[in-house]
Amino acid sequence: MSPPQPNRPGISLRLKLAVLVALLATLPLAAVGLMALRVNAETLETTQLELQVAVLEDLAGTIDNELSDADAGLATIGRVLSDASIDEDARIALAQAVVEARISLDHAAIYDSSGALIDVIREQGTDTSSIPEQLPEQLMAAARLERSATGDAVPAAQAPRVNILVGMRPDGPKGPVSGYVLSQISTLGIRDRVVHLAEVHLGGRPDALIIVDRQRRVLSHSDPDAVPDLRPSDAGALEDIDPATLTPMIAMSGDFESAGEGMVGTLVALPDRPWAAIAQVPRSLAYASLERMRRVVIGGVAGVMFFAGLIGLLVAGRLTAPLTELTQFAAQLAERRFDGRVAPRSRDELGVLAVAMSNAAASLEASEAKLAAEIEIRHDLGRYIPQEVVERVIAREQDMGLGGQRRDISVMFMDVVAFTPLTERLSPEAIVELLNHLFTMSTEIVFRHGGTVDKFIGDSMMAFWGAPGDCEDHAEEAVSAAEEILSWLEVANENFRQRYDCTVRLAIGINSGSCVVGNIGSDRRMEYTAIGEVVNLAARLEAIARPQQILVSAQTRAQAAESFEFMSVGERTIAGRETPVELFEVRL
Repeated sequence: MSPPQPNRPGISLRLKLAVLVALLATLPLAAVGLMALRVNAETLETTQLELQVAVLEDLAGTIDNELSDADAGLATIGRVLSDASIDEDARIALAQAVVEARISLDHAAIYDSSGALIDVIREQGTDTSSIPEQLPEQLMAAARLERSATGDAVPAAQAPRVNILVGMRPDGPKGPVSGYVLSQISTLGIRDRVVHLAEVHLGGRPDALIIVDRQRRVLSHSDPDAVPDLRPSDAGALEDIDPATLTPMIAMSGDFESAGEGMVGTLVALPDRPWAAIAQVPRSLAYASLERMRRVVIGGVAGVMFFAGLIGLLVAGRLTAPLTELTQFAAQLAERRFDGRVAPRSRDELGVLAVAMSNAAASLEASEAKLAAEIEIRHDLGRYIPQEVVERVIAREQDMGLGGQRRDISVMFMDVVAFTPLTERLSPEAIVELLNHLFTMSTEIVFRHGGTVDKFIGDSMMAFWGAPGDCEDHAEEAVSAAEEILSWLEVANENFRQRYDCTVRLAIGINSGSCVVGNIGSDRRMEYTAIGEVVNLAARLEAIARPQQILVSAQTRAQAAESFEFMSVGERTIAGRETPVELFEVRL
């Protein structure tokens, strides 16, 4: 295999050092900028909400002043009209005087205790067509409980007018109501204040400041060119508010969505009226200074990063210049050319690296021949002893002393049936070639199933499983290997018939049990093999097996019964054993 080619650098070390310098210079600045942005964002949010609360408090004061003046005027009219000590004409005259004197009043409707309209006192030119003939029971009930009651708003030319109802109590504030006084108060003054506050503090948007009643209808807003038409509001602050819960206890602030635009808003229910006031501004407007600050921080960080990176490139260029020569030298080493050397240009770490690489090249050159010799020796050893034993010997994990240890293994003997007639019919060269082909493939199959090839004896082969490495299912692996060898032989015989004009048949015997596995022989010549009755019985089974038959002992059959189908062939008397042995054939 050819040596790997050196890869072209993706990102140069010079660029990486420049980026590192830039990051070291800009990360602290970026961290400080982010903290400043966070503090500024929190401050802006707090300031914006505090501003909105202050605006709503100012607006609440305006509403209270506007409507309290009307409450007081209506209460005065009620007292005058219910005072029996005053002449009726005088009472009407006094009530007329109160209407004309109060800026917030331009009329007053008089109702009896049942809520039926009696008369209307008004200034000249006042339109009273919207005055109800009969008061709603809910409004009267509220007026009986409180000093005054605020009813629904009605459309008007310049601004909606709000129904304010006061009960007439001749016997004092706690006495029964004998009638009612109602006036529809204009919200023009409130609207002017709403427009002013929105323009000064909230950017002057039409939806910056809104007043709604408990039906969520808009009573006033910050658009100076439009009169509210008393339609329900779709302000984001009201999205999750049930009108039934719009009580004086409601107050909330936060981020809302209004017409698909993110808003920062505050909603407060007015304490003495069934209304709520909403202040809201777009997030882009509320946090405009934060956005400007963010651009400044980003620009500053980018500028510092650029100049720091430029300086880093210049410095890194001088530091990485020797690396080109070292890279070329490393490419030579990758091509296994160890005869070159590189001279150090400095006494720093790169110079030390150059010396180390030159020493490494010298060591590699010396060890290359040694490694090649070891590989050749390992290959040659594998021809004589099992490959796993070779690896364990090289790793110094195999005991090289004579003797062995008892292991539970499965042993397989394989023999070519009617080999002698083959030797008489074929030349010695053809016999050797055929056996080499047969044993090569059989060895590969044994190895593939985790077995160890012990030895070749003429036309026979011995292999075992369970040593030197552990193998819990050694019986199953041995039978599987035997089956695969016979399956391969069916295909290989096509070639043998064409090439040698013969058909090879094998007899296979397998036995399982405990025996001694280890180094057998002398100090000068030893063999890694298995010794014991298990091996002898496996050899006897191979000797009595028919062509293309796999004979196994009862021990092997018991350990591999779940994976294969066995057929009993009865008990056989085996040479060297006093009692008959029950044998089984593997059903192919």
